[in-house]
Amino acid sequence: MRFALSRIVILLSLLILPVSAKAETPRRIISLAPSITESLYYLGAEKELIAVSSYCNYPEGARQKEIVGTLTNPNIEKIFSLSPDLVLAVEGLNRTQTIEKLKSLGIKIEVFDAGDSFDDVVKNFVQLGRLIGKEDKAEEIVEQVKKQIKSINNRLKGRWRPQVFWQVGARPLVGAGEKSFANEFIRYGGGENIFSDTAARYPRLSREEVLSRNPDVVILVTMGDITEKEKEYWQKFKDLSAAKARRIYIVDADKVCRPTPVSFLTGLKQVARVLHPEVFAQER
Repeated sequence: MRFALSRIVILLSLLILPVSAKAETPRRIISLAPSITESLYYLGAEKELIAVSSYCNYPEGARQKEIVGTLTNPNIEKIFSLSPDLVLAVEGLNRTQTIEKLKSLGIKIEVFDAGDSFDDVVKNFVQLGRLIGKEDKAEEIVEQVKKQIKSINNRLKGRWRPQVFWQVGARPLVGAGEKSFANEFIRYGGGENIFSDTAARYPRLSREEVLSRNPDVVILVTMGDITEKEKEYWQKFKDLSAAKARRIYIVDADKVCRPTPVSFLTGLKQVARVLHPEVFAQER
């Protein structure tokens, strides 16, 4: 009798465990970073997403979500009042004080690293999928992205790699170093970063430093109204290789500044077309 009772208890436990595990999957998520918000949509978790930061403007549906403040100054009281079972943040984008305050209120918060390489982005994406019960979906997306990136790389094998200056700021002038996420676009897109020897991720530079390295291509990340003026300014330097060849381009910040696997692929395709139009000019 005792043995039979033990078996019943074990069977009941096995039946209950999956339900408990399922109940732990977050159903009320708040995202405080654009890349996280975008990733949640790719993973099909938009229904669980109840609120976002004011910077989370993509995809379109994210703009209809409740706003809980900016990246650096979210409304803690509003977040608490929404009773989230998971808040998602990114180190460096969201302040440590914000993260610690939310923790002190008993709110579960997961903090991702900024993701300075494609491998970091993949790791974060799969981790997010695991957190929300969509790990298989995350791994499937990553596999598809990697296949397309490999295809791009195969088409660039053996080709000349132009010297590239990647500009993200004008006043002061800011470029991209080897440890930056921007460097990944240049590397995977078939170019060489002229400031790959710089320790800083996004170093402040002088015009003279850029001109002395004489890039073949200048890529300007959109910086509001000043972007077109920067393009015109660089074009005035007649001895600059990029100006001579009229290879000064503008890329949309939204396509190259949100570290997710899918957005990385989208941005990479654009950069590859810019660096190697002879290979990718006809593709969109």
